[in-house]
Amino acid sequence: MGGLDGIVASDIVERWRDLGPTLWLTAAGAAAVWFALLGVLAAATNPREVDPGPSTLELGGPEPPAVVDLLANDWRLTHQAIPATLLDLAGRKHLAIDQYGERIVVRVRAHPPAGAAPLTPYEAMVLDHLRGLADDTADGAIPAEALTTGPDEESKSWWKRFNSAVVVDARARGLSRARWSQGARVLLSATALVVAVAAGVAITTLPDDPDSTEDDDPLGAALGLGVVTWGGLLAIVQAMAQERDTRPGREVAARWLGLREMLAEDHLFAEQSPAGVAIWDRHIAYGAALGVARGAVAALPLGAESDDEAWSAESGTWRVVQIRYPQRVPPGYGQHPLKVAALGLLQGALAGAVLWFSPDGLEAARDAYRDAADKEIPTALGTGLAVVLAAAFAVAAIAALRAAWMLFSGVSDLISGRDLIEGRVLRHRLRYVAVDDGTRKRLRAWLLRTPPVAAQGSTVRALVSPRLQHVREFQLTP
Repeated sequence: MGGLDGIVASDIVERWRDLGPTLWLTAAGAAAVWFALLGVLAAATNPREVDPGPSTLELGGPEPPAVVDLLANDWRLTHQAIPATLLDLAGRKHLAIDQYGERIVVRVRAHPPAGAAPLTPYEAMVLDHLRGLADDTADGAIPAEALTTGPDEESKSWWKRFNSAVVVDARARGLSRARWSQGARVLLSATALVVAVAAGVAITTLPDDPDSTEDDDPLGAALGLGVVTWGGLLAIVQAMAQERDTRPGREVAARWLGLREMLAEDHLFAEQSPAGVAIWDRHIAYGAALGVARGAVAALPLGAESDDEAWSAESGTWRVVQIRYPQRVPPGYGQHPLKVAALGLLQGALAGAVLWFSPDGLEAARDAYRDAADKEIPTALGTGLAVVLAAAFAVAAIAALRAAWMLFSGVSDLISGRDLIEGRVLRHRLRYVAVDDGTRKRLRAWLLRTPPVAAQGSTVRALVSPRLQHVREFQLTP
């Protein structure tokens, strides 16, 4: 009877392992569905664009400049919020800013002004930072050049704490909210758990290693892979957890954008130094937060220059522009459309051939599992062959989609031709050049074949394809 039970159990194990390729593909499909769901939710939770309210010189409300910076920049806090906070502290008499020729110094007042409102945590951070710098000087006067927030890692940590404090304040005021609602987090967590369980179940189909001196633990392997997969997917969700708009937030943002419209019309205001706070009072602080007080911000180097954010006035008003440096996505970025189309066609043909023969490959994977389980071939060889064949199918499917995009974008750029773009160089990083022509808030830096002779701030002109951003006839303009 025991022998019969052993035969039945062995048959069940063999049948289970035959399902290995199918289960791995199921796990891959579940992961693809999860990433598609994440993409849909990410698109649905992007902050909505706010139209400016009526132009006015009246302050838009009681919100501090740092919160205004968050609202006015699509619910993303920019580094200009720090100098804006410093200028506001000066406007509220916690600080004094003096200018001697070209030299600007900041002094912290010994005592807060009478009747001063309590400082928010992030305002206190800025004031405490300045006090620490003032303690290192003989007369308490801090040169503007010394206002940085420390070495790179220390500065990043300081900025992270400042950012978090501003977000907490904005949420408390009802002007901002977390990108992921509780329902969205539950949905993403639950579906990520399905992916993790599918991966954990799939790994139990791997054959035992007869050469191992330790007992195989399929349940332990399943639990380990499941936990790692679930944790990794949740980490992706957390990395995308930024702020999004609320109805009151959009209303408040519209009022402050109305102030920006008015201040942007005064070109002298844009060039005011930080000492201009004596004339403009708190308006210069809000101008810094709204991107129209370039002179005041440029003179207060709190933090290092950001690769991903840059000031620009190409649209007619000063604003912060977001910059991205594409590498692998989209595929073929920066290359000639004809080359991308040809590569897409070739890669699509190869991927199509793999997919065409995939049923035979899956059957071969099942045979490899069965042979490994029956000890007809080495376990490692059988397992490796099965995993390789299953992975080849998944890679071919992804490659086919990638090739289709390359073929579409290459042919589309060849048909539509190129746009003549003229603008100012905001960032120059190796072969990447970010050029703003004043039409977009988010830029993709151009990837050139050779490092260009174009300093930041120079004006350039080029012919650029619309999708792949392939650049031709790049040249400086007077």
